[in-house]
Amino acid sequence: AASDDDMPPTEWEPREFRRAFTAEDSEEHGELAQFMRDAGSCLAGTDTRFIVIGDAILETVAPFPATPRFAALGAKGVCCTLASDDKTFEAHVFLKTIREVALARSERGGRKIYAIRFFGEPPGDADAPPPRPKLTCVLHGGESGEVPAAAVEKWERLAEKMM
Repeated sequence: AASDDDMPPTEWEPREFRRAFTAEDSEEHGELAQFMRDAGSCLAGTDTRFIVIGDAILETVAPFPATPRFAALGAKGVCCTLASDDKTFEAHVFLKTIREVALARSERGGRKIYAIRFFGEPPGDADAPPPRPKLTCVLHGGESGEVPAAAVEKWERLAEKMM
C-alpha cells in the first residue's frame, strides 16, 4: 500500500507561482517572450477574461490566442500582441514594462479562480502598496462560474513550465 506521502493531495489549496524577468528577457527571443509563447500553446482556445485596471476597468472574455506576435517598436521595445484570428480581440503587452508574472489559483466567494498576472516595476518605497497588475488573465468559468477541468489542466501545464 502507498504511504500518505505518495498519495496526491485530496484537498484543493490556493497556490502561487512567481517569476521575475529582466530587461534582457523582454527581447523577442527572451524568457518573457518564451513565457508568452508557452501561454499561447498551453491555453490556446481556453475562454479567458482579460482585465486591465487603471482609471477605468476594462474586461472582456475571449479564447486565449494560440500564437502571440512580436514586433520591435523602437524605444517602446518589443510589443507582444495576443489576437483572435478574426481580430475582434487584441491585447498588446510591451514586454519591457513587465518585471514579474504570477500564476495564482485562489478561491473567492466559493469559486475557484485561476489567474495570470503581469506586473511592472515593484514600488521603490517599501511602505508603498503592492503594484496592480498591468494585465490579468483569468480562466473564465462561464455561467456556472466553475472553470472546466480541461481549462484547469491547461493552466496547470503552464504553471509547470514556469516552475
